[in-house]
Amino acid sequence: MRELLSLCSLQPRHTVEQSIAAVQFLGADEAADILGRQRCRSLVVSRLTPYRNHAAVERVLSLLEPRAARIRHMHAVLEDNLARVGALAAKHGVTVLAFKGLGARKVYAEPHFRDFGDLDLYVADRTQAALLARALREEDGYTVNPGEVPWLKYDARARLLYGQINLLAPAATDDLINVDVHFGDYSVRHSSRLGLDRSLSFPDSAGLHTMDIEHSLASGVNNAAGDHFVTVKDTNDLLCVLSLERVDWALFRGLLESAGLTHFFGFVVEKLRACSILTPRQEEVLTAAGVPTSGLEPAPRLDRPDWGRRCWATTVHAFSAARPRGLGPAVCTAVDAYRYYREPLRLTVDTNPGAAEPLERFDMATCVRLVPLDLARELPGGRHLDRPGPHVLRRTALRTDRGVVRRDTEAGTFIDMDGEPFVATVSYRIPGAMLGGTRDARRDD
Repeated sequence: MRELLSLCSLQPRHTVEQSIAAVQFLGADEAADILGRQRCRSLVVSRLTPYRNHAAVERVLSLLEPRAARIRHMHAVLEDNLARVGALAAKHGVTVLAFKGLGARKVYAEPHFRDFGDLDLYVADRTQAALLARALREEDGYTVNPGEVPWLKYDARARLLYGQINLLAPAATDDLINVDVHFGDYSVRHSSRLGLDRSLSFPDSAGLHTMDIEHSLASGVNNAAGDHFVTVKDTNDLLCVLSLERVDWALFRGLLESAGLTHFFGFVVEKLRACSILTPRQEEVLTAAGVPTSGLEPAPRLDRPDWGRRCWATTVHAFSAARPRGLGPAVCTAVDAYRYYREPLRLTVDTNPGAAEPLERFDMATCVRLVPLDLARELPGGRHLDRPGPHVLRRTALRTDRGVVRRDTEAGTFIDMDGEPFVATVSYRIPGAMLGGTRDARRDD
């Protein structure tokens, strides 16, 4: 396995010939699946192309090249996309930080080998995120991603609203790239957050800027922890940062410690050493940064994500994060995490009479998904336009953000963001009664 994964590393531990032997041992289809999950297709295709006279290599290339070609095109149009986002942000007075992959590629000697899937953008608050998302939707034709609808969480102690708005580029063009707008902070697994709001500085001017490498790398580690899977793309990012002259490792470490991610970072380092040869200088820097070697989390698989391990790791993390509040809260939070993560969730409409999902909690352990009404009505069973809409019992604006209005009904909860209505769901099961009514859902109260 390590010989195969080495093919994805910027500083491979094994030769290409040893990697090809691993391809032949595993079978081309299995090897291509594993390699694709490492998110390093551009590098792998470049390495294997001179060896395509091997039947197994040719098969692997045929499976990886279509996505690699799309990634090459994304690299070709990336600067135009960033300029477009920057112009929109400046026009609407929004200060945006490009981060994660967009931050990591800056430290690659050959940025075209750093694969990415979308434009990860970070803004200070929900208002700025909504402004940018609305501009992208109305001026460039972006749409809400039905596979990852917007979500909100709330830290009552810090009075902080944070979340994410994932947007798909219009299908009519290949030249625009999907956008993922993060705001307020970056959620960590079930019930924690990274703390970007506590230490991150924003430039004074509106427009597009790049997040510093310490916060960007910590965000990348957090993203991997959410999946409980370390890709070789993640380890390559770390490898490049280890080569930089100046990195505030204390800041990076502090972010991970406050979020309870230091043990997971140990898994990142383990995979790095499994696939890559570090220079003496990189080893020295990594040792000085400090890597934990013990913890209760199960180790991620090397080859692919594992849902059971993800559920267990998330449950353990939730327990640890809540333990300072007492054993009872820790157990309750862990049970809550297990129930939520024990199996994948998908949006459905509950057509049973009397189905209801009131929003009972709004906190760091409750991920409130916001489903646009038109999207919900396209789901099976979602056509309820001929039925009366639910009666609004209570209307409340969020104290820390008056642009977010909660409308509770007998069937569930609507969340309005700057006047745009969404159905709120935690379970991913939308009560059919929430989708009724021909009158405007914003004005029925």
